[in-house]
Amino acid sequence: MEKLLQWGISNSTSTGTETPRSDSNEKQRETPKIDSGIIDVILGKSDAVKMKEIVQLISDPQETLENKEIAFDNLEMIVQQIDNAIDLENMKLWPQIISFLSLPVASLRVHALWVCGTAVQNNIRAQKAFAQAGGLRATIDLLKNEQEEVEVRSKALYAISGAIKHYQEGLDLFDQGEGYEALLKLLQTSDDIPMLRKTTFLLETLLKQDSKSVASRMEEKGLLKQMIKILNKYGDQDDDLTDKIFSTLLALLRSSISFDDDEIEELRLLLPDLKQKYQDIALSPEQWNHLENCLALSHAD
Repeated sequence: MEKLLQWGISNSTSTGTETPRSDSNEKQRETPKIDSGIIDVILGKSDAVKMKEIVQLISDPQETLENKEIAFDNLEMIVQQIDNAIDLENMKLWPQIISFLSLPVASLRVHALWVCGTAVQNNIRAQKAFAQAGGLRATIDLLKNEQEEVEVRSKALYAISGAIKHYQEGLDLFDQGEGYEALLKLLQTSDDIPMLRKTTFLLETLLKQDSKSVASRMEEKGLLKQMIKILNKYGDQDDDLTDKIFSTLLALLRSSISFDDDEIEELRLLLPDLKQKYQDIALSPEQWNHLENCLALSHAD
């Protein structure tokens, strides 16, 4: 700050009482050079410099956990800007950030997934760079891990959602990387209702993106059967989860997926009680009627 003050004084405009300088003297006068540190104080560091320094700090084994968590928070805010998220590839920072998904502390893995999920949201260039750097595969692996912390798997869902929504190549890589199997395993093993909601919502969103392909995979991988089991187990406990499952089932019916006899019968048994409980909360009257009619037609066939 002292250097900054001295620089400001030496470069301040002259007062009216000062003797005017001749042109020759003025030419001889050299303006003191200001170092980059003082420029940073005046203008602030660029986001690119901040991102590089943050990644270096997180990579430093001597740094405290608290400092690393704060650094992750700052990085997540910076990559909310689309251009900054794109710069992660330009600065070759994705490999280091993806490596943070393997950090031994769960809270840091959560933060790393949060950064990834935010950076790739609605940003096809970042989605592509993330996938090419192995980020999607690493995130699916975290989701598959039944021993992983619930919060880590939840944030992995967030990152996967951002990485494949509205990005067909990402959805294809998700399929190739056994992403549907990971979602099935999650639905089979988790009793965390918020996690089940997020998983169901992701499937519903993917159906809207590519109904034919996603519906086929859901039927093939057993996701349809598992969602009906969850509806049977938790349907009377959580209106939001019930709403999301029914909305997904409707989307599957619209995509011309055929439910088998056991699935139809189980849904026909569940529907009256759930409709009575959630009639004004979950689906609209038109949606309830459509679901009932579809099940009735399927049963008749």
